[in-house]
Amino acid sequence: MTSPVSVPTSDQVADYYALLGPLMRMAWGDNFHFGYWDGPDDRSTVQEASDRFTDLLVERLRVGPGDRVLDVGCGVGRPAMRLAATTGASVLGITVSAEQVEIATEQARVEGLSGRVSFQFADGMNTPFAADSFDAVLAFESINHMDRATALREMRRVVKPGGRIVLTDVTPPKGTPPPDDTNMVSSLVRFEDFPDLARDAGLVLEELTDVSAQTRPTIERLIDRILDTRKEFEAAHGVTVQSVLDGARAVLPTSPASFGCLIMVAAKP
Repeated sequence: MTSPVSVPTSDQVADYYALLGPLMRMAWGDNFHFGYWDGPDDRSTVQEASDRFTDLLVERLRVGPGDRVLDVGCGVGRPAMRLAATTGASVLGITVSAEQVEIATEQARVEGLSGRVSFQFADGMNTPFAADSFDAVLAFESINHMDRATALREMRRVVKPGGRIVLTDVTPPKGTPPPDDTNMVSSLVRFEDFPDLARDAGLVLEELTDVSAQTRPTIERLIDRILDTRKEFEAAHGVTVQSVLDGARAVLPTSPASFGCLIMVAAKP
């Protein structure tokens, strides 16, 4: 198995999203993750496709009223709020961005979900929670910012026996090695390495699904959305889109344009 020599620090990740977050929200919305399209003829909007991907993960969590879910790397909170609204579970979202905690908390208040969804500043690799605190764990396109082995062990620690861990991750295209650059916002691990990662973390792997084809339209559509909103963003924020992108790359290099995506479901014995 090939593992990255280094992973981004929590400050680097927070700085990256502080720079890129306002542009992402205007161009893509509050789902800071891939969309899921059923095929080349699927004309779903970005919001529809990204909400669909959220729903696919929520189904796999198998939670309902009375259950408690930890959302690791929650962004500005949209998946956590959708999870709570559709299942009745309570959700705690954690992020290394204090700004995201503030935005997500306010959005939960506006949507009347403050009683069931909350957010706090915490590192997914070293959380402040007791063992066996949650019925399930969600990590939506966030583990690529962490050391995966450490993060998976921590998820296993905080979830109850029998609880599920459901996540997505960015991968190299299947059959190719990870890139040599280990200082990327999306360090990459191969699809075929995940069974060993799950086993080494003490988890029972239940599902490993390649969704590269369904998520691949994301990059093209994100670029289109950035171009569509470019003038509006620059007028509102007084900076150029190019300067934002350059600043984000200076904080953390991005992953290659060619990528895969997977869904992993595992359980704590």
